[in-house]
Amino acid sequence: MIKMFSAFTEEIDDVDAAAAEILKQLDLDNSLMKNSIGLLHCYNEFIDSGVVSALCEKLPFDVVGITVPYVRLSGKASSMGLMLNVLTGDDVNFITGISDPINTGGGNLAQVTEKLCSGVSARLNNNEKPPMLITFGPFMHVLKINADEYIDKVSGYFPNVPVFGAFSFSEEIDFSKCYTLYNGQSYENAAGLVAITGNIDPSFLTISVPEKNIIGELATITKSAGNIIHAINGVSVEDYVISIGLVDKKGDLEKLYSTPMIARLDDGSTVVRVCIGGDGQGGAIMGGHVPEGAKIGFAMLEVSDNISTSKEISHNALEIFNGRNIIVYSCMARLGFMGANQRELEAKTICDILGGSNNFFLAYVGGEIFPQKLLSGKYVNHLQNFSIIVCLL
Repeated sequence: MIKMFSAFTEEIDDVDAAAAEILKQLDLDNSLMKNSIGLLHCYNEFIDSGVVSALCEKLPFDVVGITVPYVRLSGKASSMGLMLNVLTGDDVNFITGISDPINTGGGNLAQVTEKLCSGVSARLNNNEKPPMLITFGPFMHVLKINADEYIDKVSGYFPNVPVFGAFSFSEEIDFSKCYTLYNGQSYENAAGLVAITGNIDPSFLTISVPEKNIIGELATITKSAGNIIHAINGVSVEDYVISIGLVDKKGDLEKLYSTPMIARLDDGSTVVRVCIGGDGQGGAIMGGHVPEGAKIGFAMLEVSDNISTSKEISHNALEIFNGRNIIVYSCMARLGFMGANQRELEAKTICDILGGSNNFFLAYVGGEIFPQKLLSGKYVNHLQNFSIIVCLL
């Protein structure tokens, strides 16, 4: 059984005061059980000020996480905050690792990921199969890497093991300052991995957009490569989205950022994608891969749709709660869609339903890693966009 307790601060500049505030909330002498790990989510300036490194030096367990632009606990929320969530238990164990640097373009991604996975696997007892993995990584778009490739490599090393997690994000215009965090250090080009073993029974939930919001009939991806879609129904992406009225003219594909695309894959799983922009040749750069043959549809949304889906998944989580801890990641695209005046409405909605205790936390991230269980019972792990994902453990 895993227990979770959390701490929060907005003190960036005074390192000693920030560390003291976190440690006071944690009450480590009375809270820790046999094995523990810290999950850290924070605004990037906590790295520059030295708070992250100073805090981790004072903690008697590994700390893994990412920088994010918004965190929320029960009664506490901030776009410039630091949130540390400690998982601890007597009959569980947490095995962690950090990868070597990943080259821009991903030329060494396979080797780096295999080394990370093998290092974690070597420390499992008798080659046991972990009930789940948690992984964190940088915003892969900056490294010119399709994030699905990393998830696929981890999934290939640990077949049929659910992988849950997130990629970092910042609101810098060039997506800089997106870091993976590991034991006080920050990395713009490395991934962290956690294997959780022992007495746990995790459950996973996800939601994105209401099915009723999909426009017209499903279309087919007829040409794609990685995360670039070249053709839908035999015509360029630009021509297709103009034909269904989503954009007015060529060169405007970036306007689709707040119009998520749902893709149904051949294996029965579903992924959600947002368009990051055009490739200059009529194709669309998406937030993840969309294979040829996938059936896709675009969804038109109102703010009320974001709120209705956040309510739905929160109530679904409560139905299967059973005293477990609840980790929630929501996509930055959803936060941006809410607009400046209603920026916190989705998070507040979720917190009002789930946040009655210290068993819950939420962060907005740059890509959601979700394990979907197929009808066959097999797990497939996918990058999601414009989604809320939940892990109960």
